[in-house]
This record gives sequence, structure tokens and C-alpha cells, in this order.
Amino acid sequence: MRKTKSKLIYVLLIFLIVAIAGAVFIYLEWEDPQIKLGDDITMIGQKKVMDITFSDMKSGIRNYQILLVQDEKEYTVLAADFPQMGTFEKTVKIDLVPHELKIKDGPATFIVKVTDFSPLRNSALIKKDVVIDSIPPKVSLLSTAHYINPGGSCLAIYTASDDVEMSGVRCGDVFYPGNPVKLEGKPCYVCYFAAPLDVQNSTAIRVVAQDKAANEAAAAIPFYVRKSKNFRSRTVSLGEKFINRKAAEFQTRDASLAGKTPLEMFIYINDTLRVSDDRTIQALCQKTENTNLWQGAFIRMKNAATMAPFGDSRTYTFQKRTLGKSLHLGVDLASTRQAPIQAANSGTVIFADDLGIYGNTIIIDHGQGIASLYAHLSTMKVENGKKVTRGEIIGNSGATGFAGGDHLHFSMLVNGVFVDPIEWWDPHWIHDNVELKLDQARQAL
Repeated sequence: MRKTKSKLIYVLLIFLIVAIAGAVFIYLEWEDPQIKLGDDITMIGQKKVMDITFSDMKSGIRNYQILLVQDEKEYTVLAADFPQMGTFEKTVKIDLVPHELKIKDGPATFIVKVTDFSPLRNSALIKKDVVIDSIPPKVSLLSTAHYINPGGSCLAIYTASDDVEMSGVRCGDVFYPGNPVKLEGKPCYVCYFAAPLDVQNSTAIRVVAQDKAANEAAAAIPFYVRKSKNFRSRTVSLGEKFINRKAAEFQTRDASLAGKTPLEMFIYINDTLRVSDDRTIQALCQKTENTNLWQGAFIRMKNAATMAPFGDSRTYTFQKRTLGKSLHLGVDLASTRQAPIQAANSGTVIFADDLGIYGNTIIIDHGQGIASLYAHLSTMKVENGKKVTRGEIIGNSGATGFAGGDHLHFSMLVNGVFVDPIEWWDPHWIHDNVELKLDQARQAL
């Protein structure tokens, strides 16, 4: 009996030791909590918004503090205490406005502290030297007359102070980066931007500039919409032969189409693939030269009839069933089969390959965000990186991609946004909206 009792005491003792050891491991731990800053913080402007994540996966978070220190005085940005264990991770968003904290411009120290629930009070600390800068940059518009057409292009010219890190034009919700240039030896910026198809005189268009501290300045661009456009809406009735042919062509290139019916393939190509291809084009056009590579009006395909204009809204049907819609973001031009295609202006080839619905496609960068696109080609005579001159033969028209017949789909783009090519083909438009503006800016500098 005594032996059994001793064994029981021994087992209980072992259990108690294990329990105490487990509690010590879980509660009395030596591991420091973690702090993760969601953004770099070397400069703080009029306002700094950022996320900070605190974590301690063992004993949990006891408290945290976010401070700014200037001239040996502490300013609390945010602080919190957790009275009970159980908070193992916490992400907070700080909205730091130095002016509200009565902090002046100049050097300061940004401090973040966190302590865990261990009796040892393990802690972590981040301390960073920062500069408070609440003075916004300066921006001044040089160009004056901004006449735009729905779906058209426009050029703004402006100056900005030396501390500007980023600048450009914000048209509606889209930002177009400016390009630094020198006119008459003086620094300024040129920025081409696209007008939405539904642009109104009330559309917000302004030059914006941001410095290293993320302070932003803006200047409204006065503009006038020349006239509203009635873009076409039409229904395209598709035949079974076309749908089957295109389904077969695309199935050989895209394994994900296996098992789909021809109609399902058409819907996927028109909806999903079209969006993906346009995103690819937009990304490609971000890689643009800062300098202007083109000169004069762009060349329109010779002896070609316009088969479809820019801005066409199309509804596709098959046997009275609606299969989908699309917006035509170029001009379709047709001449003879496999007609020679010229580079519309001088520039650098940034893409020459198959591009989904566009088929064999060439994209030329003309600098400062301007690009031209040539789609459905039967042959391509240039490669990526090739410098081309205005009028140089770059390929032949064809029916590759989602084309129903031999033609050239020609597009113009401004920073990856499709615009109406008609303006760029017109020497009078080029003179009034580009050359004249540059001359006026030179005189204003």
C-alpha cells in the first residue's frame, strides 16, 4: 500500500513538474515581441498614413506605444494597453498629422515600442531619425489652351519645384506621369493625357506634384470639350463557321480551353482574354522613353478604307443569343491582302509577338508615353528593341487573332490608355495641340 502511494506521489510530482515547465515555457518566455512597419518612414509630410503590426505568439501583447520625439519632448501618436492575455497580433493604422501634435518642421525621432505579457516583460523597440516637412512643392501651368475631344489626347506643360519626386496629370481617376524636359535650356515637364469617352466640362483634370515627404500640390487645368461624340453602337451577328474556326485556332495556343464548346471558347476569348491582353498592353506602354522620338503627323495606312472607327460599342450575337460585348479601341483599316504596313512614326519597338485577340502585334514606343499598335498582322519584319523610322515597313496586314478577315487594327495609346488615332493622323491637330503649345511654353519660360 505504502509502495503504491509512493508511486502515486511520484507520478503527481512528475505531472506537476511537467505542468510547471509547460507554464514556464508558455508564460515565462524569453522571446521578444515583433514590430513590422508597413512603410518606410524617413520623412513625414503634412500627413503620414501607415500600418504597424505588433505580434507575440507566445505570451501575447501587453501594450504598445508610438511616439515622436522632438527637442527632448515626447508626443504620443498612438498607445494602447491590453488588460488580459489573448492578443497575439495587432495591426494598427496611424494617421500622423504633425501639425495636430504641435510638431514643427525639422528633425525628429520616430519611436515604436511593444511589451509582451511574460513576467520578464520582453520588449521590442524601433527608433528612426526622421525629418518633418510640411511645405508642399510648387507647380505652375505653362500651357494655356486645352481643347479636348471625347476619347482624344491632350498635352499639358508645367514647371515644378526642385523637390518634386513625382508629378503628372490626374484626369478623373487616371494618373499620367509627366516627363522632364528642357525648353530653351530651362527645366519643365510635358505630360500627354487621354480624355475619357464620356468626358464633360465638369471632369476633374489637374496637374499634381508630390515631394519626398508625400506633400502634394495641385493646379487645375482649364479645358474645353470641343464637342460631344456619338460613338456607334452596333450588333454583330456571328456565323457558326467563324466561331468554330476561331475556337480551333485559339485552342491550339491555350490549353485552358480544352473541354470547352466553341461558344464557351468565344465567350472566354472575348471577355477574359480581351481584358488580360489589354492589361498586357497597358503594362508594356509604361516602359517609355523620357524623350520625344516622333515628329510630325502619324502615317495612316495607304489606300485603306476604314472598316470600323474608334469607340464602336459592339454586341455579339449567335442565333439570337447574346454572347458578349466589346469596345473597339482602334481603327480597322483594309486594303489588299497582306498589304505592307508602315511605322506610323519614328520610335522603338517594345513588342513584336503574338498577343491573344490581337494576333501578331507590333507596339512602337514614340517616347513620353505615346505608343502605336499594329494588330492582326500576317508577318512581322521587326523585333523588340529595334529603332524604326517613320514610314519604315514593319510587317503585312493579316487576319491573325480575333480578326474576321485581312485588315490592320491600328491603335494609338497615351500611357497605356487607348485614344482616337484620327487626331494623330491630322497635321493641323499636331500643330495646334502640340507644336503651338511647346512654342507658347518656350515663350513663357
